[in-house]
Amino acid sequence: MELASAQAQISFRTGSEAWHKGEYAKAWDWLERANRQARGNSHVMFALALARQTAGDLEGAIRLTEELLQKYDFREGWILLATFYHAKKNASGVLRAWNAILSRYAITLENWSLVGNFFRTYGVHSWCAVDGDGLLKTDFLEKEEKISITIDGKRSVIKKTKQGCVLPEKWKLAQIIEVKDSNGVALFGSPLQPKTIVSSEGLVSVGVNGLSGWCWLPYDADRAPVINFYDHKKETCFLSLPLDEFSSAVSSDRPLARYRNIVVPWGKIPDGPVHVVGPDGRDLLGSPLDVQMQTRSAQKLALDLNKCSDIGKHTQHCLSKEDFFLSLLVSEKITATPVVSKEKKPLVVIIPVFKNASLTMTCLQSVRKSIERKKVKVFIVNDASQEKKLIQDIKNFCSENKNFHILNHSCNRGFPAAVNTGLKASGQSDVVILNSDTIVPTGWLEELRRIAYSQTDIGTVTPFSNDASIFSYPSIVKTNDVPTEEEEAQVYMGAAQAANAGQFVDVPTANGFCMYVRHDCLNQTGLLREDVFAQGYGEENDFCMRARALGWRHVAAVGAYVAHVGSASFGAARSSLLQRNSDILEKLHPGYHAFIDKWVKEDGLFSARRRMDLVRFLSERKNKKDTVKSVVFVTHSHGGGVERVVQQRAAVLQRDGLRVLILRSTKTGCVLQDAADKDGSMPSLVFSLPDEWSLLTRLLLAETVQWVEFHHMADHHAFLYTLSGHLTCAYDVYVHDYVWFCQRISLLGPYGTYCGEPDVAGCVTCVALAGRHIAETIDVPAYLERSQKMLAAARTVYAPSHDTAARMARHFPDLVCKVFPWEQDKAIIQEAKKRIKHGQVSAQSNQLNFIPASGALGSDGGKKRIRLCVIGGIGTEKGYDILRLAALDAALRDLPLEFVVVGHTPDDATLIKTQRIFVTGEYREEDAVNLVASVQADAVFLPAIWPETWCFTLGIAWKAGLSVIAFDLGAPAERIRATGRGRLINPALSGKALNAVLIKEALFCKKSGEL
Repeated sequence: MELASAQAQISFRTGSEAWHKGEYAKAWDWLERANRQARGNSHVMFALALARQTAGDLEGAIRLTEELLQKYDFREGWILLATFYHAKKNASGVLRAWNAILSRYAITLENWSLVGNFFRTYGVHSWCAVDGDGLLKTDFLEKEEKISITIDGKRSVIKKTKQGCVLPEKWKLAQIIEVKDSNGVALFGSPLQPKTIVSSEGLVSVGVNGLSGWCWLPYDADRAPVINFYDHKKETCFLSLPLDEFSSAVSSDRPLARYRNIVVPWGKIPDGPVHVVGPDGRDLLGSPLDVQMQTRSAQKLALDLNKCSDIGKHTQHCLSKEDFFLSLLVSEKITATPVVSKEKKPLVVIIPVFKNASLTMTCLQSVRKSIERKKVKVFIVNDASQEKKLIQDIKNFCSENKNFHILNHSCNRGFPAAVNTGLKASGQSDVVILNSDTIVPTGWLEELRRIAYSQTDIGTVTPFSNDASIFSYPSIVKTNDVPTEEEEAQVYMGAAQAANAGQFVDVPTANGFCMYVRHDCLNQTGLLREDVFAQGYGEENDFCMRARALGWRHVAAVGAYVAHVGSASFGAARSSLLQRNSDILEKLHPGYHAFIDKWVKEDGLFSARRRMDLVRFLSERKNKKDTVKSVVFVTHSHGGGVERVVQQRAAVLQRDGLRVLILRSTKTGCVLQDAADKDGSMPSLVFSLPDEWSLLTRLLLAETVQWVEFHHMADHHAFLYTLSGHLTCAYDVYVHDYVWFCQRISLLGPYGTYCGEPDVAGCVTCVALAGRHIAETIDVPAYLERSQKMLAAARTVYAPSHDTAARMARHFPDLVCKVFPWEQDKAIIQEAKKRIKHGQVSAQSNQLNFIPASGALGSDGGKKRIRLCVIGGIGTEKGYDILRLAALDAALRDLPLEFVVVGHTPDDATLIKTQRIFVTGEYREEDAVNLVASVQADAVFLPAIWPETWCFTLGIAWKAGLSVIAFDLGAPAERIRATGRGRLINPALSGKALNAVLIKEALFCKKSGEL
């Protein structure tokens, strides 16, 4: 991953430099490559959109910009989109883009002039916008008309000037501003969204020399924000600071973000907590903060240690709450004994709310349903939400549901403070801290409470969820699907109960999205640290470390599940706040992150997740008809052509009504997946072999397995060879390479060339010198004997080509393979001819201003040079060294020859340095044919140096309408002979000799035309 990132950075930098030099064709090539290497990177996407426009690919530019704007709302992106749609003469696209700009962004003089030009072109009657100072601008296509302005539903009297209309002083606090003409028709851009326009983003923290951080106005980015510093009561402003200096220290995915630097030295900040308030009147993230707390805490601790000294008489000092910043070292073992209450207490649910009425009300409705007829009190803490509808909805909800009570903050104080407000109101109760973006199923609270009192020293309990760090299910690695309905959450809750009811697992910390805290743990540990964690993130971890030091345990209730929509509360600044609070957490609890990392590596919740996966796996069968039978595939985990065949076979069998179960190799055994589960939603169905062999086979025996298909045995435990015997069914073997007799798999010997398939003694020598590419260590004779028995007992052994079948028979003389091609070549070629005839191949590339790769190669795109396309992942077996030597020779002798690798290699840089090869980057399967066609090559070269059993890239070449030059070796040679669609050359050729033949054969292909 790091390597791919580094390569993407080089590609992006090269493309950007070329763009600034006016080398647009080169820039386009390199930025397209960067986009393939770092898909979804916003900075690459924005630059590439511009490059695509210059290259003439307007559709591609629009597609990329639309995708980018779905992730990031930024003015330059909308302007770019409007420009692209204007070039396409798409009026609706132009107007949609400008409406986003006018309604949500502070207008600039430049943009006001630009929008006027656009709107006059498209006949827009009237339009409006507002700048950051509250000056409302309007314009009309013909004569100016009177306008009416309504602010949050109230008609407003405004002052008119030559520059525009001056909005009332409090315009920034409004939700919407509607602007209408004399006929009551809204001007284009109305309603305006002032709260968005003036919103600010920023973060502050304690730096080395004082207070540091950043701030900016995302919707008025050219304006320097002014931030204000207040005392802890927010009564006195002691400093106003304009931010003129741009910050380069902030890492952001948002394109063209213009962050401003905050630096305030110690001397300008008074002792005690301070509020840092942005231009929109809200505290920046990280505020309030006590800049000197750590220093005071250290000084007073040093003085307190003097109590143990006999030297002199000193005034006694003791740490006050305001000075409390002491490090509490994390230890792996709990040694203290907690102060445990002997009674159960009533239960209170605390739900802090701030925004998103829809999610919040869904949460409240689910909680209400789950506690019906139960004596559970719910405190909804309104952290000074600005969403009037949300607050009214909550008030109405509480009036209808007597268990629910609302507590209000006069100003926004952050999640920890909101929780503390609820805790203080809860008295001597157990509490559940619950995010307002959760959905709770029936039975969740009972399970958490049952676990909380199952052991005397359990302090906190956390359930499983789709998005909860170490408590995530089904995967802790990738993003899980979000259950958006209560019914979905109930399904997962049902699985958790069926698999793990009444069980718990000790964990290092709870998670604040849903955290049950027992009253005695809370009483002994205290409140959350709102004084250091500001808006939140990490405060529950700090609480748990303090409770742990007092002897309290934290556990996961693995029989409970609560859905969590996710953490989007702080927008783009979230990552900065996370990092800030993560650093604070490590200072407060040295060793915390190492402690968590160690636990995550050990994955203490794996068994519980797997039990849930097993329950869901078995329920999938129950949901199908009882007559449904299964087929098991055994394959490796390396993707490629093998995986493609596996998926094709699975689709065929699924159409026949069979359930296809796939066993893929892992480092410790194998993982089971239902082929119908494309998203891999049961990733914990992992079985460690040989220890869990009986568990795996028992599970499969219940599946009415009809037969097993062995596709690839690489990296699998030897027990898998006996699978069909344990399932008492037949099996078939599909030959994808030569792993059945070659432990190096691809028939490459010690010299890295085709070995010629020697006898057993030769294979023994080869493995001894060059090593094996299979996981197990087994001598060659025993390996061949096992393969022979396995193949002989198979119902059918399928080989994709006659060449493959013949090679297998050479090593296993009694074996007769059934030839079963992975693709139908005649159909591929016929379809390609039709597409060429109707102009469906290369149509888009012929409309472009540049020929792909011509800029990067500094060539004419094949007008004077022969251009050969090489497709796929080109490693050693696929001919990397052959390609490198050919390019070097072409460069040294200045031959009219160049190569475009549509794909990737182990070392792109070395090839690109020859200036005779450009590598596009790894492509998506659905893009392959069009991408190959777009490079306008004279032919495709397949440089593979081993006798491939098939070659899917050969089919891609034909689909793109190109002839193929390949070594006379393996299945590709067989297929080219059978179709006559290509040229075969001597496999011994390389370097100078190879280039001479390639030029000759490519000229022949060029002269003979496409397919």
